[in-house]
Amino acid sequence: MKRKLVCAFLALACLAFAFAGCGTDSYVLNEDTFFLVMTNMQYYPEQYVNKHIEYDCFVYHLTDVEGNVHVCGVRKCSAEYGCQCGNDTVIGFLLEYDGDIPQPINQSEDTNDKAWIHVTGTIPSAQKTDIRIHAYTESGEIDESTVETISFLTFTASSIAEIEDYSGLHYYVTK
Repeated sequence: MKRKLVCAFLALACLAFAFAGCGTDSYVLNEDTFFLVMTNMQYYPEQYVNKHIEYDCFVYHLTDVEGNVHVCGVRKCSAEYGCQCGNDTVIGFLLEYDGDIPQPINQSEDTNDKAWIHVTGTIPSAQKTDIRIHAYTESGEIDESTVETISFLTFTASSIAEIEDYSGLHYYVTK
């Protein structure tokens, strides 16, 4: 019963946020709104197309099953979003940028010590890119016999700035 109430509350919160955002030309995702807004963007991407968006994230390289590396700006979140293997996953965007994007730091570690960036730009399209990846076992090893698909929106960055003091940012975001 408690889970149903939480799900109902989250659904109402997403709807309220969606209607409150109608007509908004700009979105700034912060520590309190990152997960909710990002989740809403995944379900209703068309409302965010060509809107000014700013957010803080860390650089993440996602390698697909063919060995292609995708550059992402993400945060880590609960396995309830996007991941079928039961382990936690990342939530964010594929990054397109004409300039240099810092290389990931400590990518495989559950630590806040990452290559943090402040990103400004837009989502040019509501179309998502599906990336097929290998799942992870409960012990954190790659399971090459299991393939999952993660869908990302593409974010066209107009600017990317490195964040030196990330002490106020959370590596892991939750509802």
